[in-house]
Amino acid sequence: MCGICGIVAKDPSYPIGNHLLTSMRDTMVHRGPDDAGSFVGPGVGLGACRLAVLDPSPSGHIPMSTEDGRYWIVYNGKIYNYRELRGRLSGPGARFRSNTDTEVVLHLYAAEGPRMLEHLNGMFAIAIWDTAERTLFLARDRLGVKPIYYALGDGVLLFGSEEKALFAAGLDPSFDTSTWEELLCFRYVAGEGTPYLKIRRLLPGYYLQWKDGSVVLKRWWNLSQKAASLRERLPPDPARWFREVFDDAVSLRRLSDVPVGVLLSGGLDSTSVVASLAAQGAQHYPTFTVRFPDASLDEGPLARQVAESSGFQYHEMVLTPEELGDELEKASWYADEPLAHGSDVHMWAVSRHAKPQVTVLLSGEGADETLGGYVRYKPLRYPLWLRLARPLLVPALSSRRGGGRWRKLARLLALGTPEACVLFNACDALPNDLRCFGLEPTARFEYRRQVLSEAAALYPGDLYRQAMYCDQHTFLSSILDRNDRMTMAASVEFRVPFLDRRLIEGLAALPTRRLVFGRGGKSLLRAAIGSRLPAAVRRRRKWGFGVPWTRYFRSVPRLRDRVTALPESRFLRSGPFQPAALRREVEAFLGGDNRHQSLVWMLVMMDAWAQACLSPAAARRPSLTL
Repeated sequence: MCGICGIVAKDPSYPIGNHLLTSMRDTMVHRGPDDAGSFVGPGVGLGACRLAVLDPSPSGHIPMSTEDGRYWIVYNGKIYNYRELRGRLSGPGARFRSNTDTEVVLHLYAAEGPRMLEHLNGMFAIAIWDTAERTLFLARDRLGVKPIYYALGDGVLLFGSEEKALFAAGLDPSFDTSTWEELLCFRYVAGEGTPYLKIRRLLPGYYLQWKDGSVVLKRWWNLSQKAASLRERLPPDPARWFREVFDDAVSLRRLSDVPVGVLLSGGLDSTSVVASLAAQGAQHYPTFTVRFPDASLDEGPLARQVAESSGFQYHEMVLTPEELGDELEKASWYADEPLAHGSDVHMWAVSRHAKPQVTVLLSGEGADETLGGYVRYKPLRYPLWLRLARPLLVPALSSRRGGGRWRKLARLLALGTPEACVLFNACDALPNDLRCFGLEPTARFEYRRQVLSEAAALYPGDLYRQAMYCDQHTFLSSILDRNDRMTMAASVEFRVPFLDRRLIEGLAALPTRRLVFGRGGKSLLRAAIGSRLPAAVRRRRKWGFGVPWTRYFRSVPRLRDRVTALPESRFLRSGPFQPAALRREVEAFLGGDNRHQSLVWMLVMMDAWAQACLSPAAARRPSLTL
C-alpha cells in the first residue's frame, strides 16, 4: 500500500527535478512511512512512499523496473491472487527479485499490456511508464477502492493518490463553483469531477493512456455487461455460492506479512467477516470498535460479545463530542475534499487507535450496496404502491410533524417520477431545499443520470435494483474514498471482502427475488452466514454508524461556534447564498428547527474543508502551473 505520484511531459527536455517529486511525495508520507523513492527520466518523474505489507525487505522498493529498464511502476493497492498469477508468469521470461504483488503486476503488463487488468482480483491504482514508447498507463480497480487523480496542462500530465500531491507540484487548489449543488445534495462529486478546478478523478474500472500529450480513456470493466453475461449461468443455490465465495474472499484478504485486524461494530456486516475468519480457524485477531457515551448509539457490548465468542481480541475507543470539534480541519486536510459522512472523523480515530497493533484492517463495508441493505431501498420494491400512495403521502410535506423516513419518502414522491425516487434516494437534502438558502438549483447531475440510464437498462422497471446499481457507482465511491483517506491517514491498509470481484458481479446478476426475500434486511447474507452469528446480531435491526451531529452542533460549544460563524465565513460568503437567508436558516437550526439539518451539517463540513485545503497556507506552489 502506497502513495504514488508522477509528472510526464510531451517535451523530453522538460525539467523535472527530484525536489519536485519529493515535494509531491512527502505530502502523502502518511500513506507510506516505511520507504520512499523516485525515478526521473527524460520528461518523466515517478514517486512513491511505501507502506510495506508484503515483503517489507528492500526488495519491495518502488519505483520498480523490469530488468531491462523499459517499464517502471509505482503502484498502490493489493492483488490478492498475485501468487497464482506469479505462477503463470514463472519461466525464462520472468525473473522475480521480490515477493511482492507489485512485481507481478509489472511483469503482467510487460507481457500483456492493459489486457492484464482482467486477471487482477484486488484493489489497485497503477501507474506504469514505458521508456521505449514514452507512454504512461494509469489504471484503477473495478469499484475504485484505491484512488488516483490527474490534471492535464500544455503537454504535461500530473497524477497522484491524493489531490494534495498535485498542489505540491504547483497546481492551484481552486474550488470548482459548479459543484456547490451536488456537494450540498449528495455530499460528494460523482464521476470524473472533483471539487477542484482542473483536477479529475480516474473513474473506477477505467484506464488512461498518455502519449505525446494526448490522452485516451477506456472503460475496461463494466458491471452492467458482466452481470448481463452471468445471467445465463446463475448458481443453483445462491446462499451456498455466496458463503463459499465470501469465505474465500475473506481468506484472500488475510494475505499479509504484517499484523491484520478487523473493524468491528455490532452489525451484521462486520460480524460476518469475524464469523468467516472464525469458521476458517483464525483466532486471536484483534478487533477494534468505536463506542459512544450515549447508550442508544453504543454498539460496544454487542461487538465485545461477538469478538469474545469468536476467540478474538477486543479493543475499543471513545471519541468525545469535544474531540470531534478539534479534529474536523485535520480530517478535512487528509480527505482533500469535504467530509461526506457522519463517521469520517471516527474512522480516522479508530485507525489511529489500531495502528500500534496492526497495519491492515478488514471491514464489512460494501455489503449494503451489493446486498440491498439500506432501509431506503425498501419502498422501491413496490413502484405501483408508491404511485397509488403518492396523493396521500405528499401532503405530509406541509406538516412539520412529519419526519424521519416517511417524510423523506413523501418528499421523494413529490418529485413526481420514479426516476427521481432512484436518483435522489441517497439524499437527505433535495435540490428544492437549496432555495431556502438563496441558491437556485439546476438538478443536472449528468454523470449520475448516465449511471441511472445504465441501471434502468440492466434492471428495467426494478427501481430497487436500479438504486443499488446507482449507489455502487456513486454513493459507494464516496464511502470508499473516505475509507481510503481516513485509514491511510493513520498508515493503515483497509480491505473489503464484500467487494471481491466475484461477489460484485455474481450478486449483480441474481434476480431480485433471489437476492431479497423474507422480512429481514440482506436476506441472502442471512441465509448464507446467519447460522454462524450470535442470536443478538441476527435479531438486531438495521442501525448504521449514527453520529448525532445535530445534537452536538447545538450543545458542544466549539461545534456550536462553527455553526454560529457560518454566515460570516469568507468561503460561504463567496458562494451562491443570500446572506440574509443563510443567517435566517442558521438561527432557525440553532433554535431547534431540523428541517435543513443536513444542509447545515454539510455547510460546516465545507467550511472546515475550505479552511484546511483552500486557504493560502494550504497551497504549495513551488514551480509548476497548468
